[in-house]
Amino acid sequence: MLVLLVEDNRLLSNNIIQYLELSNIKCDYAFNIAQADRLINTQQFDAIILDLNLPDGDGIEACKRWKELCITSPIIMLTARSSLSERLNGFAVGADDYLVKPFAMEELVARLKVISQRRPTPHRLVIGDLEIDFGHHQAYRKGTPLNLSKTSWQILTLLARRSPEAVSREEIERMLWPDSAPDSDSLRSHIHLLRRVIDRPFDVPMLHTIRGVGMCIRYES
Repeated sequence: MLVLLVEDNRLLSNNIIQYLELSNIKCDYAFNIAQADRLINTQQFDAIILDLNLPDGDGIEACKRWKELCITSPIIMLTARSSLSERLNGFAVGADDYLVKPFAMEELVARLKVISQRRPTPHRLVIGDLEIDFGHHQAYRKGTPLNLSKTSWQILTLLARRSPEAVSREEIERMLWPDSAPDSDSLRSHIHLLRRVIDRPFDVPMLHTIRGVGMCIRYES
């Protein structure tokens, strides 16, 4: 099992990661929502453990957005917020479970094992003749596998989940480089490489630049 822990308390995070590893559960770690976005666009997780009070936003809003983007990983909200209304709010935005701090590590592991079994078949997203298999980390166009770099995959999945809406260049950069600002040509180079893989061998372009807005994936036959 591979789990993503999104928690800004370093001590608690270290304790959770160590306990999960002793329980044969692999764990990736994100300190904030921006880091979590990057990991989620790179890897399919069996479950996500999500704190609600994070340095760059509210876990409730992050959960809602991930579900709207068709992220299929089940989510356990981990928080000190214990009121019924707050728990119901978490379930309303798509949380699969809710664990109130302080908690027993044994209970967290038990809940992870239960919700990971509820995960649906790995999600496939189809836009025109483009198919993205998130479970197997592979994209196809007209049935042909696309040879994508890690960064190209991240950009493609972000745009595809938001299709047909445009995503700003600033948001793409934050997803790719959450901890540092890239130089001015970095994103341009990656967009060029992505376009070369998904568009140039085919008759209908799908990667579009919307002047003054950003980038989008659209199938316009």
